Amino acid sequence: MSPKNPSDEKLIADYLDGLLPPKMRAAFEARLKNTPALQKAVEEVRALREKAREATAGALPPEAKLRLYERLNAERARRGEPLLRIPQELLAQLKAKTAAAGEAAAEVASAGTKAAHTAMQAGAATAQTAAQSAAQTARQMGKAGKTALKGSADALQTGLQATADAAATFAETREVLEDISENPLKGALTAPPKMAAQVAKAGLQAARGAAKASAKMAHTGVKTAAESAKTAAEATKGGVKTTLTAAKGAAQTAKASIEILGTAAAGAKKVVRAKKETETKDTAPTDEE
Repeated sequence: MSPKNPSDEKLIADYLDGLLPPKMRAAFEARLKNTPALQKAVEEVRALREKAREATAGALPPEAKLRLYERLNAERARRGEPLLRIPQELLAQLKAKTAAAGEAAAEVASAGTKAAHTAMQAGAATAQTAAQSAAQTARQMGKAGKTALKGSADALQTGLQATADAAATFAETREVLEDISENPLKGALTAPPKMAAQVAKAGLQAARGAAKASAKMAHTGVKTAAESAKTAAEATKGGVKTTLTAAKGAAQTAKASIEILGTAAAGAKKVVRAKKETETKDTAPTDEE
């Protein structure tokens, strides 16, 4: 049952909201004691408000309730009506949620810093491994190059020595020619066999020298090929090691990123479950939120 007098409706609302000045409140309560109809109207309004509060308690989060109070107060201010008092319980709950949100943000920031540090360490480890592998490959390539150079030098030296020996042998044919000039008859008989022998000897020396040089070049080729194979193996090994290091770093970074998401989720739950802080003492009436 609602009061018939519109002014009583505002008095009841202000009374339940704790907005009546002390004198008006005392006068209203004195009247309330002697007016059963007014008592019934106050109880009806209080019951309706309680049902409305119960219906919206679980549906509206604290932030939405605060915004609702702000809109209502803005409308009441526009009409020149007294403002509604925001319940201390609601303010305490909002304060607790704000504190929880701050803690959650700090935890997420800490997790983000950790993830960035992990990513930086992973990148540095990958770069270091790549540099070490490249240096090892370069050393192996240098070794293979030295092997090829030394083998080529040895083969060239062998070939030059054989050429020198053959030239010396050919030089000995001068003595045969001198025999012919001193004793033409005797030289004519002995010169051809000697010349043939000297030529054969020089040819054999040149052939042996060429064979030795070829053998050394072949040996150098085999050795260089082996060193080159080692170089390729070192490069492959270094590439695999670098890839594994990079994969490990990526896994660590991914894990740290997942931790950020977990921290954010935990922070969100903390904000949702934030308990209201101990209410401060309030001397104002608390009949209605």
